[in-house]
Amino acid sequence: MKLLSVPDDLMEPIKAPPSFLSGFFALRRHCRMVQLDSFWESLIWTFRSAYWGFPLFSKARSWNVPNPVDVEGTGRHYIQIIKSWNFLRPYFASRGYTLYRALPSHMLETCPAPFPKAAAQQEYPYSRRMYKDDQDGLFDVNVRIPPQSMRVWGARDSLGRDVVMKLVSDATLSDELKVLRYLNTEKARSDPRNHTIPIIEYLTFDGLVFAVMPRWDAAFHPDFGTVIELMKCMEAFLEGFDFLHENRIFHGDFLDQNAGMNIIQHTQRFDLPGLREPSVTRYALYDFGNSSLYPHDAKFEEIRETKFFNFDYRRIPSPKEAYNPFPVDVISLGFVLQLHVRHIQDIIPELGPFFDRMVDDIPENRPTARQALEDFQLIYSHLTPSQLSQEVTTYFWIDGVVKTKAQCV
Repeated sequence: MKLLSVPDDLMEPIKAPPSFLSGFFALRRHCRMVQLDSFWESLIWTFRSAYWGFPLFSKARSWNVPNPVDVEGTGRHYIQIIKSWNFLRPYFASRGYTLYRALPSHMLETCPAPFPKAAAQQEYPYSRRMYKDDQDGLFDVNVRIPPQSMRVWGARDSLGRDVVMKLVSDATLSDELKVLRYLNTEKARSDPRNHTIPIIEYLTFDGLVFAVMPRWDAAFHPDFGTVIELMKCMEAFLEGFDFLHENRIFHGDFLDQNAGMNIIQHTQRFDLPGLREPSVTRYALYDFGNSSLYPHDAKFEEIRETKFFNFDYRRIPSPKEAYNPFPVDVISLGFVLQLHVRHIQDIIPELGPFFDRMVDDIPENRPTARQALEDFQLIYSHLTPSQLSQEVTTYFWIDGVVKTKAQCV
């Protein structure tokens, strides 16, 4: 799809009425107050909403692209949602967050506004910044993987720390919000295996719930310099899924882009070396938009799910009926880690059989997340210091073929 440059009126109301009176009549047609914490704020935003032509979709699912095949309709939808984010700028600003601005040349690439300036240093849960000029820290609105959505936008808080806003629910409590609330309880956060993105706060605008989280960029882009760096990354995600499944949580959409690392990358240098020092590097799972939370006492083997899962995209045989969700998570995790880790099986031969089990076509033949973690820990415990410190010269493994870093330059 051809991505449009930013239209001249992108920052303007969808249909700016010529007078206050027109806005009043638009308000009467809607006959509903915008719901916020205070009456006066509700009143102000109700009139602003009328002036902008009531730009917001009231249902979170409506922010998804309805039909990606319809190129023209998709373009209109993108513009509508971008206008919705722009409409909300003053609301987020009143809560201490300045939304990123779209580049004039590309409306789906954004960068921080000139003010506030970036914090000199960002400490956990905020990311390490790998650039100096904000133009080199672009945040690309992710609309490329079905189901395409524009529920996410970058922002910077009043202290210059970078965050991400994500629409996670509307007035009807979503599974995603249920999962996020559970993962961010004091008990859940105290578990060292809880490698999920921390939530800073929730902001609610007229029933739409936005989760504010630190901006962590893609986990697999920066260079892996040594074997121990790859193993620590793999360990974090295996622990993360062990934790999720122990707590009866199905992630339901694990892909490369849903794995984060506590850095903000240099846009032009995704593969920078030296960024994975284990003592300062953290990894996180995010995007729980297709997740489910089951009763804690439910038996693994008895849980069944009917939610859409893109089996075809992952080249997994589609089940004919309701499926057990946990083996689906395991094979999804296996495919991602196999791509990024199996290429060092000449150094660690045990990785070959390990991944073969994780990505077995037959769900019953796959290990559980706990078994996969334990198998990995056994492999890890037998590695020598020489193996762990060995330089990684390969880049990825796909369908039995190993690509070296030199081949991918």
